[in-house]
Amino acid sequence: MSDIFGISVSALQAFQNAISVTGNNVANASTPGYDKETINLVSAAPQSNGTASIGAGVVVAGVSRAFSQTATNQLNSSTSTLGQLNALQTYTNQIDNLFGTTAGGLSTALQGFYGAWSTLANDPSSVPSRQALLGQAQSLATSFQSTSGQLNALNGDINGQITLDVQQINSIATQISTLNSQIVVGTAQSGGQPPNELLDQRDQLVTSLAKLVGVSTTTDSNGALNVFVGNGQPLVLQGQTTPLTTVPNAFNASQLDISTAASNGNVISGSITSGDLGGLLAARTQVVDPALNQIGQIAEAVAQTVNSQQGKGMDLNGQLGTALFSIAGPQAFASTNNTDATTAAVSLTNVGALTASDYLLSYQAGAYSLTRLSDGASVALTGSGTAASPLQADGLSIVLSGTPASGDQFMIRPTVQAAGSMAVAITDPSKIAAAGAIQTAAAAGNAGSAAISSGTVLDGTNPNLLTPTTIQFTSPTTYSINGAGSYAYTSGANISLNGWQVAVSGAPAAGDSFTITSNAGGTGDNRNALAVVDQQNTGVLGNGAVSINGAVGALITGIGSQAQQINTAQTAQAAVNTQAQNNVQSVSGVNLDEEAAKLLQWQQAYGAAAKALQIGSSLFQTLLDAVRTA
Repeated sequence: MSDIFGISVSALQAFQNAISVTGNNVANASTPGYDKETINLVSAAPQSNGTASIGAGVVVAGVSRAFSQTATNQLNSSTSTLGQLNALQTYTNQIDNLFGTTAGGLSTALQGFYGAWSTLANDPSSVPSRQALLGQAQSLATSFQSTSGQLNALNGDINGQITLDVQQINSIATQISTLNSQIVVGTAQSGGQPPNELLDQRDQLVTSLAKLVGVSTTTDSNGALNVFVGNGQPLVLQGQTTPLTTVPNAFNASQLDISTAASNGNVISGSITSGDLGGLLAARTQVVDPALNQIGQIAEAVAQTVNSQQGKGMDLNGQLGTALFSIAGPQAFASTNNTDATTAAVSLTNVGALTASDYLLSYQAGAYSLTRLSDGASVALTGSGTAASPLQADGLSIVLSGTPASGDQFMIRPTVQAAGSMAVAITDPSKIAAAGAIQTAAAAGNAGSAAISSGTVLDGTNPNLLTPTTIQFTSPTTYSINGAGSYAYTSGANISLNGWQVAVSGAPAAGDSFTITSNAGGTGDNRNALAVVDQQNTGVLGNGAVSINGAVGALITGIGSQAQQINTAQTAQAAVNTQAQNNVQSVSGVNLDEEAAKLLQWQQAYGAAAKALQIGSSLFQTLLDAVRTA
């Protein structure tokens, strides 16, 4: 009879526990991160009565949780990728809106500026037209400054978000570390049964961490979880954390990098490629900085070409034009890891060869190398880096001052500050050089039919540009210049001297002459104004293949296309992440219908065990009554 009591009591206890586990599932059906639990029941060791082995009831072997490491890993991976794309989407859409706005935008400012030159060309001596041109120049400079300022503001916002992410990562790492210690102790105290609720909390924290940064994990035999970020950088090892921190970029202190917090910590920004933190770093390097460089490249092209053309024309005061715009040139930044005080100075030598990329200049084993960071290509260098023989590549000239040490590095940023620094350099409308700098004329007594072109200025900096020059034909097929030399004549061929170029066409007679002189006083001349107007559609960048208007169009189109690609990728990844969540839920989620059925099952089993106990009690009472009667 004692066997009946033991079996019934074990059953009552087991089914009561089963009802508690199922009820706990129901209670946590909507709890984030909760994994469905199942009670594990096994038969108690049977007892032998000498002739047969009789079962001894049921034993609760433990409570297991429905958990798939594979499904969870897939969820964390997809969550990290989605986090990166969410951050990228935020900044690409902002920049797309910034450049895609036509009213008051850069395109409108450029059109207004070149339109003002066209208006001035219709009446070159008009002071109101000149004043209006200065106003449009100021609007253009303001547009460049504003665009650059907004992009720099985005970089500041990225710095703030990076700081917040690092703080959250460290906080979550500390919580995981604490749970590790509790899980190890709890597992040991319960004879190997892990505390499921703590495991759920820890897994939920890892998923939250995956939103911020890509993670990988391993589990020790004692139940502790190790968490790694980047390319295997330990974040949590059992009960210890290796926190992250932010440090100034080695080349640009205004931008933050990610490093380990140890005194000899390593910068790991390059290995952080997923999660919100990876998206922020990618937004800076793939979206914001390239846009700054591209807008700076366009600003440099506008300023350099307009300033150059100004120097090739004549203003209302009879003087060669001066620069209309001031603008910052290329920048060079020595790495904070350099071991010496060597500096680099960079200047722009050819705007046509200028790219919208940053460069890394390295000195190793007595030789310089230059890497274009936009595509990772190695760029051929000429020169030795001295003032007499500067390093030259991609339209840049680089002079090093000091004695570099092997391993020194310099970040070359040709255009990053150009747009933000652009300003109008003149305020006097009379200094706008609308007229051509030179004028040509045929002598009144010429007998032949030859004519001379109006001439083109090639080099406004030539000191002899305005020196009077006479071309005199000594025969129909030869000519001299200022009475010297003898040159073969070809009709229509260019004649170049002192920074200008003219062409004589037709049939000259011996003794015919033509003069090239200063155009001072040519207030009705509009040749230089028309030359500036033509610049907007003339190949300036890309070694003459891309116009200023083309560069602006490519910038706007490229950013719009990039935003569209990110939006598409984000939408697709959101669907992948939703499916990963569903996969986890299919394994670990609580199905209330199933739990309701289990409650009925355990209720019936509990009732049956209670009935067995009641029968056992009745039989025992009958036995007692029989003994008393006897």
